[in-house]
Amino acid sequence: MYQMQSILTACFAPDTKHTDDWFKNQSTQELLSEAQRDRLPSGSPKTHENRKNLPNGLRGWYVHRLLVNAVAMWASPRYAWHVYRLLDEIHRQEREELENKLEAKDEVIEAKDKSIQKRIPRSVPKGKEKNYKYMIYTEEMENEEDKDMVMLHLVRRNNKSFYDLAKIYKSDRNWFYRENLPISMTPNEDVKQIVQDTLPQTHYDMK
Repeated sequence: MYQMQSILTACFAPDTKHTDDWFKNQSTQELLSEAQRDRLPSGSPKTHENRKNLPNGLRGWYVHRLLVNAVAMWASPRYAWHVYRLLDEIHRQEREELENKLEAKDEVIEAKDKSIQKRIPRSVPKGKEKNYKYMIYTEEMENEEDKDMVMLHLVRRNNKSFYDLAKIYKSDRNWFYRENLPISMTPNEDVKQIVQDTLPQTHYDMK
């Protein structure tokens, strides 16, 4: 608890203001009523107390520490104005700090968005979404030491440029063929994974 008279003295309150006057204000009564409904953190259930039995200079009204600023702002308009400015500065700093954090997050999100955009396949003209053909065909190895092996060719072509594979397509070689594939489809990665999962590393050479 803090002595009210000491607060008034420290704030250079005019002689016309007395501690009893503070309790007569309607705003003070509303403040005390709200404080009494709340649980005070210090453990003391009292918001204020009139200590009449103390020696001269110490006796008088005492208030809870949470009410010190309220008393001081009533006692001194100058003090009240400095408190308002201080609270405004604290709010400004907190707002600026929050804005900086949000700006930093926006920059991170923008950077990630650009990274994602780079990985998105380029746009395809309408009606051309499935305009690709895909073929896997085999080629026998010419070297004697590789006679037990074959080379797999994984080829993806646009319909217009598929003509250069016509000789393979029309031959009697073993081949795997699919058409009407989307432009973004890359089954060659799946084939590579199947080869890696199925064959020993000494049995294939992947480029």
